[in-house]
Amino acid sequence: MLKINRTNTNSLWASVLAETLFRCGLEHVVISPGSRSTPLTLAFFSHAGINTIPVLDERSAGFFALGLARQTHKPVALLCTSGTAAVNYFPALAEASEARVPLLVLTADRPPELQDCGAGQTIDQTRLYGDFPVYQKVMETPVCRWDRLLGMKADIVRAYGRALGGPVHLNCPFRDPLHPVVDGSTKGFPEIGPEFFQDVLVPRQEKTCMGEPITLSGKRGIIICGTETPPDPFKYVKAVAQLSDDSGWPVLADGLSPVRNFASGRKRLVTGYDFLLGNAELSDSLRPQYAIALGPLPTSKTLRQWLTDTEVDIYHVHRTGKNLDPTGRVVRVVEANASEIHSRFCFDSKADPAYLDRWLEAQDRVMAGLKDVLPGKGALSFEGLISYHLPRYLPENTPVFVASSMPVRDVEFFWPPNDSRARVHASRGVNGIDGTLSTALGVAYRNRPAVLLTGDLAFLHDSNGLLLRPKFEGHLTVILINNHGGGIFNHLPVVELGPPFEEYFATPQAVDFRKLVESNGVEYHELDTIERLGDYLCPLPERGIRVLEIETDRYRDAAYRKELFRSISGSL
Repeated sequence: MLKINRTNTNSLWASVLAETLFRCGLEHVVISPGSRSTPLTLAFFSHAGINTIPVLDERSAGFFALGLARQTHKPVALLCTSGTAAVNYFPALAEASEARVPLLVLTADRPPELQDCGAGQTIDQTRLYGDFPVYQKVMETPVCRWDRLLGMKADIVRAYGRALGGPVHLNCPFRDPLHPVVDGSTKGFPEIGPEFFQDVLVPRQEKTCMGEPITLSGKRGIIICGTETPPDPFKYVKAVAQLSDDSGWPVLADGLSPVRNFASGRKRLVTGYDFLLGNAELSDSLRPQYAIALGPLPTSKTLRQWLTDTEVDIYHVHRTGKNLDPTGRVVRVVEANASEIHSRFCFDSKADPAYLDRWLEAQDRVMAGLKDVLPGKGALSFEGLISYHLPRYLPENTPVFVASSMPVRDVEFFWPPNDSRARVHASRGVNGIDGTLSTALGVAYRNRPAVLLTGDLAFLHDSNGLLLRPKFEGHLTVILINNHGGGIFNHLPVVELGPPFEEYFATPQAVDFRKLVESNGVEYHELDTIERLGDYLCPLPERGIRVLEIETDRYRDAAYRKELFRSISGSL
């Protein structure tokens, strides 16, 4: 039932704004406390069709909204007060910008007459986030005029539509009174009924203009599935399979790609390319003429460097509007939705069967080599075992969030082809460890029970995310790999620096994780065997947050990883 608050001008304005967003399709608003944002906070809270979630820390709130938007593939609104509160959204907004995640950021502000005069909690919030938003606007300070309300409604519809393609920032100034006190400003103003919103249609992303298919003439090609998480993974995987069938080319799938988790019948699937390309003779024989890359390129530095060094023409399929080519080999960007990709290309040459066989025979040998050396039971003596065994224990369709740095690379290296249909997410826009826990909670919110795979530093970097527990709806199991520092640095030349390495790069933290999580009302368990991992994951609980901590040795694990790559690559 439509309810417009006419207590004062701010109440009226904010009510119309909230109703307009609801009519556009907004379902969730993540709100942090503050005074200047009072009119919008009360308008969203009072709206029966909008779910409001209070989050104390704006930085955590930004990433929680990011995770929720990743899960739903719909805009999620963020609301905060003025000043440094708004600045704390910046890391999440940067990730949303690079990954084109739909966020609608509403920052409250003081009116123009209180700018640049020393008024409290006031900074210049115009273009606060630089060029990261796909659209940004300073909204008009509320006034009781019919034409201005119509203009504001049009601005909100436009902003919501733009948010479908990435983060949008609306800076919203308000004059006092901020709370709903009767001041006579709306007396005599016309009633606002349902007819006022009849022209508000749910915005949708524009359809791609298909054009003529691209014809490729060559017998040696590869299809690369990158790090994107499409809204409909089954449709995406089906389209990739059709493209592979049409071309006869192998499919190289990133650990974050749904292709790895819908593996049945994917007879040309290659996941061990980091091992294959580590063999110089084999990698030279696998050089393609063409590559079709779908979405952001895989995490693998080895694959990216191989593409850079290979004289291959890359056709890059994405709709971000950004340059996603670190290789310098892209000859054409193809704008298409995931479900359209198989119809965007045609092939006038049959694939070279010997070329395909080399890929698939090497893939089989990599999988056999990993099976021989990675035990199926016993102690979790190597952190890569988590990524290797996780898919077989996950309930079907489990949402999974993977932290940056070492966890996402172990998923790339060791996550095997499987049929778990897991929905794997990660922050690969900017690739930071910022907001890891909060983003995972957003992915899990009102969703199927979910899993977070993270290291100790990424978890600690966002430990304020634990404050979300009282308002969290759903379940998240955190698999916390505690290798006492930043394990990724043990694979970089900086490890040879000696004393500065531990303190300034690895940065181990002396934190008792049991005490940390239990002090926030979160369940804690130690995990030390593969069998116990299965016990905790199958089935997953329906509610709550729990942390499973595995202690590992990053020096030993780094040495083991290098030896594993040397031995398997050398045997191909």
